[in-house]
Amino acid sequence: MPVVQKANAAKIPVIALDRGSDGGELASFIETDNVEMGTKAVDWIAERMKERYGSVKGNIVNLQGLRGTTAAESREKGFTEALKKYPDLKLVASQAADFDQEKALNLMTNILQANPQIDAVFGANDDNTVGALKAIEAAKRSTPVGDAKHIIIIGIDGTGQALQAIRDGKIDATISQNPVKMASKAVDCSTLASQGQKVEPRVYYPNLLITKTNIESKEVKDYGLWGDIK
Repeated sequence: MPVVQKANAAKIPVIALDRGSDGGELASFIETDNVEMGTKAVDWIAERMKERYGSVKGNIVNLQGLRGTTAAESREKGFTEALKKYPDLKLVASQAADFDQEKALNLMTNILQANPQIDAVFGANDDNTVGALKAIEAAKRSTPVGDAKHIIIIGIDGTGQALQAIRDGKIDATISQNPVKMASKAVDCSTLASQGQKVEPRVYYPNLLITKTNIESKEVKDYGLWGDIK
């Protein structure tokens, strides 16, 4: 916030990418619709629970992101609001893993010990879900995707580790962003803004839900798997 305010005072346009600012004015804020991604994750879990039980029910864990950041707060808002549509989806644990894989592992280890029945895990990002997967494996409660006892895992971002875990049949899904193309858009906006031209004040770059079924599809390849970039 202080940096944005100083730039404003110097009449330097500020382009924000992925994370916003609550102080000062942004010439443009380029992000993925984080509320939409949180909502999409709950709806997807609900579909899987209906397939498993014949109705939308089950026990869910929510591993939140770094609270106070725009991405974490918006994803949590989307998740929380969407969950209200499904009264028989029981939230058995909801804790902040801070977008940190090791913290997610430790939290999930404790959650598993306290809850003998868990049907699904939502991670506010893929570090959270990869950490959760490691805890599930260490607790000997990991089964392949599609197994009746499999703990469904869905995250956000599309990192390389998550993509590999999806291909290996260990993690079910990620809702991918494309930070490479978003950054390119930010450079375009910066160029226009530095020339005094008007830019879009808010840009939502599309997201895409990726599973083992579509990960090698043309649609996904056209969108771009930034997590696969070496």
